[in-house]
Amino acid sequence: MEVDNKRLVIGLTLVFVLGILFALVNGFYTSSTNEQLPLIVYGISLVSVLIGAFIVIMFQMKISKMQLEKVLKILPREERTVVKILLDNKSMIEQNKLVVLSGFTKVQISRILKKLSERDVIEKKNMGNTNLVILKI
Repeated sequence: MEVDNKRLVIGLTLVFVLGILFALVNGFYTSSTNEQLPLIVYGISLVSVLIGAFIVIMFQMKISKMQLEKVLKILPREERTVVKILLDNKSMIEQNKLVVLSGFTKVQISRILKKLSERDVIEKKNMGNTNLVILKI
């Protein structure tokens, strides 16, 4: 799962703003009571940020999975089969193994991979007698 740079900057900015707000609250609390904020407040804040980050990551993974399922529905049956095999094999597989797992002939796989490559869905890297097929989406 890739993180969009814009979202990363927004997230870091929000964490920075949260830190500034804590400094301000601590300053007001210290000036009025002559004591620092209890350490438990910082602990609760850290746990809250971690839980929030976990929830965001879980939703992002679910959204990515839903988008991928929509894309798979659009693909023709042969291409869908190849993409599913790639997903089951950590988004990369050797072309000769792809032939075996898919049940298609070498020529069929070559044509399917050519179509997917033209649409920038996969990337093929030469490995001597075979190619390494890498899923880009």
